[in-house]
Amino acid sequence: MRCAIFIIVILSSGHMASGQPKVDPRDSVDVKNKIEGFYSWYISLIKEGKLNRRFNPGFLELENGMTTLDFRRYKDALRKFKFSEDFIRRKINSYRECVDNLSEIRFDRFTQLPDVDDLGRIHCDFQNRYEWTGGMEPKDKAELTHLKFVDGDTILGTVSFTSHSSPDGHATVIFRRSEKGWTINDLMPGL
Repeated sequence: MRCAIFIIVILSSGHMASGQPKVDPRDSVDVKNKIEGFYSWYISLIKEGKLNRRFNPGFLELENGMTTLDFRRYKDALRKFKFSEDFIRRKINSYRECVDNLSEIRFDRFTQLPDVDDLGRIHCDFQNRYEWTGGMEPKDKAELTHLKFVDGDTILGTVSFTSHSSPDGHATVIFRRSEKGWTINDLMPGL
């Protein structure tokens, strides 16, 4: 009898019967500020023509005269906007083919590559696109428009982009709770 009363109390309290749990308003504000803060900064860099100087990995000459990528400002920016270390490692690993190809090119020769097609052939043409918003066209604004509580440590969000006041794509973002609060653990731009 006590067990039946306990189950009825649990079900009527809404803990199990309510369906999809809701995102706590404080968490909602926190993740919204993180992702919109990042995109506000990122879109500003694009508009100011500073994306490649202030965020994207840069080309660097090694001591042996060969070429590599410098990820310092890239990592610093992602950490500033609370991207997880796991995500940062995955993003840097996505440049592996470019880094491997650059390691075989002397820096003085690399600086004389004539155009983007040459960079494309060695899989280093990331500077001519906006990978965080998808595509090659700049956006005017990004707004977190939807949140879904997956579990106690995961929130799934949708960021919507606008260009010239009309909808222009979206991105899916996964937030994970860590000992330091919510971090951005994955970001997948769509078109």
